Amino acid sequence: MRFLFVLASILSFSVMSAQRGGGGQGGGTRGGNSGAEQQQRKEITFEAAKAAGIFNYDDVASIKKIKIKKKDEALILNVRQVIERYNNKVNEIALLNKDNFDTLNVYMNTVIKESRSIRSQNRETGSYGSMERGEEDQNSAMSVARKLSKEKIDPAKKAIKIAEEKLNADMEGLLSENQYAKWLKYQVQVKEELNPKPESKSSSDVIQSQGGGRQGGGSRGGGRMR
Repeated sequence: MRFLFVLASILSFSVMSAQRGGGGQGGGTRGGNSGAEQQQRKEITFEAAKAAGIFNYDDVASIKKIKIKKKDEALILNVRQVIERYNNKVNEIALLNKDNFDTLNVYMNTVIKESRSIRSQNRETGSYGSMERGEEDQNSAMSVARKLSKEKIDPAKKAIKIAEEKLNADMEGLLSENQYAKWLKYQVQVKEELNPKPESKSSSDVIQSQGGGRQGGGSRGGGRMR
């Protein structure tokens, strides 16, 4: 209930702020912002599943990277079974948290969008006073949002971490030392590809609000399962 109350408060604040920002500016100003709005839509957004580290490993790609010989059919089968168990566990965690993540995505992206809008208006108009207070209010809202998002995501992130530790322990028991080293290297590579370094300040804000996201994995398309 507390989460839904905060969400409703943020949405209400967004509507009122939009009305204050639009009042007195005229239609020309809104039309002039269309390019900025399109750019915002292209920018990275908050994805709760990604923040929790939800994604699936591709068993075919994994076996290729580990460099298991084709003749080792038993080993290939065992590795596939281990990866499948991990993927199933991750999918289960994603399903259990789906409603929570969907609500959190709406909440966080509303706060992020409003924060970007206020900063953009300040830069374009050079306004101070009330606009500065609006930005301070939004910074406070973002701080609350980050804290709430951490509270909601941490349980899923911990579950993912436990599943990953089990995955790696199983892999270590099956693979040679050299193969296991290749698996760990591949694991790091996958996570880096799923969590690229931000290219802009606004993207960095979102990455920080997602908690850095590297522990326990990333996500393909924000929790999309293969």
